[in-house]
Amino acid sequence: MNSKEQKRLATTRKQMENAKEQIDLSSELEQDLENLGLQRRMKQLELESKFLKNQNDELL
Repeated sequence: MNSKEQKRLATTRKQMENAKEQIDLSSELEQDLENLGLQRRMKQLELESKFLKNQNDELL
């Protein structure tokens, strides 16, 4: 294997490592966004529950 082929192979390896890092970061970001969505929904349900409890208390 000559020098040019070795450089090409090293470059390809580096590009593959970079692609893997981007995929990993992308997966982490997707998970973080999903978690934020769930947290938002839980807060919304909590507020709705409080509102309904207050309405129920007022009716009694």
